[in-house]
Amino acid sequence: MLDEKRVWSFALSISILINIAVIAVASVYWLSYRYLPKPEEVVVVELLELPAEEAPASLESEETQKVAELKPQTTPPEESIERPPQTIEEEISTSVESNKPQTQLPKPEIELPPAELTLARSSPSGAELLTKGEEIKIEEKLQKQSILSTEVIKSKIEEAGTSPLLARIAERTTQEVESTAGRNLLMGDVAPPTSDVEKKSPFTQRPFAIIVENAPAARPQSGLSQADIVYEIMAEGGITRFLAIFQSEDAEKIGPLRSARPYFVMKAAEHNAVLVHCGGSVEAYTYLQQLALDHIDEMKNFRAFWRSKDRNPPHNLYTSLTSLKEESNRLGYSKPALATYFPVSGNINITNETFPSARKIEIHYTGSYQVAFEYDPSKNIYLRRVNGETHIDALNGNPITARVVIVQVTKQRVQDEEGRLAINFVGKGKGWACFQGKLIPVTWSKQTLEDKTSYYLENGEKLVIPPGKIWIEVVNEKTEVVFQ
Repeated sequence: MLDEKRVWSFALSISILINIAVIAVASVYWLSYRYLPKPEEVVVVELLELPAEEAPASLESEETQKVAELKPQTTPPEESIERPPQTIEEEISTSVESNKPQTQLPKPEIELPPAELTLARSSPSGAELLTKGEEIKIEEKLQKQSILSTEVIKSKIEEAGTSPLLARIAERTTQEVESTAGRNLLMGDVAPPTSDVEKKSPFTQRPFAIIVENAPAARPQSGLSQADIVYEIMAEGGITRFLAIFQSEDAEKIGPLRSARPYFVMKAAEHNAVLVHCGGSVEAYTYLQQLALDHIDEMKNFRAFWRSKDRNPPHNLYTSLTSLKEESNRLGYSKPALATYFPVSGNINITNETFPSARKIEIHYTGSYQVAFEYDPSKNIYLRRVNGETHIDALNGNPITARVVIVQVTKQRVQDEEGRLAINFVGKGKGWACFQGKLIPVTWSKQTLEDKTSYYLENGEKLVIPPGKIWIEVVNEKTEVVFQ
């Protein structure tokens, strides 16, 4: 049964809600009726047009408008101007001045320059330059390249005749002008600096000096077989690293790359190369600034680098010469470089000389850095080995070889708690040059940071080497080196 109290309570609540709703609706209706805004009364305004007594000047016709006239003030005649009486001295001075003879000296003739200004300069082809206003149109990519073919640049110069642009070309540094005059080839086709190809110009395509890692986790490296010159130098922790100089051959993969040290910067500067690295020590950056060496740092200019997935970092950073050339052009580093390599001759034959034999060279750095070069008389090259195994280039699977092996003895010391080395490359020292299976004692000399290291025979003459790839092994005075 239903609860009677609950029923009454529910009915009472419904009744109250209905009453409240009715009261609310009635209140709203009453208020809206009471405060309804009254309709606005319409006011009618009648405008009457009254004639003006006189039309304003701005409304008059152009003929009737008065025009203001400006009348300059007339100067009264001199007789009417009252002047103060002159003294006797002033009268005498005025009389003398008025009686002076009026003479005019003829103006000196000025020799004006001819319409065409002749510049006393010569183009690479020896033509006299006149600023006639012609312009030589050379593509931007050719302007950025270090080496321009004689047929390309010279033909464009003589095609356009003499011009202001040609004058500016002739006015540039001797390096840039001379680089267009010799028998230079196009980018990527420059004769190797250590080859027997004779060049009329001493300028070449600018090389790249790339720091390549040599830790066991970085082996086998890529691209070393295509480098023209490779330096192997001790780094901290008893390891060695490579500074590979690339110029004559392209490599599509080079690495792994590592950080710079001051002696790598110094060696790159000797070749006027663009240093390629990933970071570096504080001292290395100081050397870069002091020597004003152009460099491409992966920490800043990352476009030319990538990391491979088959190795763990930091042993997986790579680059290519194509990427480096594009980045070098973008940074403005592409410019002719002097060929400051070794004196090369294709007519060297020392097999009959009384030099000691060097059919095998062993260099015992430390631990897993046991290096050897074995001479192959059939190919007249040295085959490189590391820890008893043939050193292979991972890029192409070819063994790494050298036509010339130079051992340079230097003074080295540990200079900080991290084991970084200070290597004395400035001064003089001894060493050996090995080629054609022979051992040739040499001395080396470098006067300043900017100078290139020169190698000399015992009689004082400069070392001349046959064309081919060069490996330079930098050792300290305690490194064990064995020749067989």
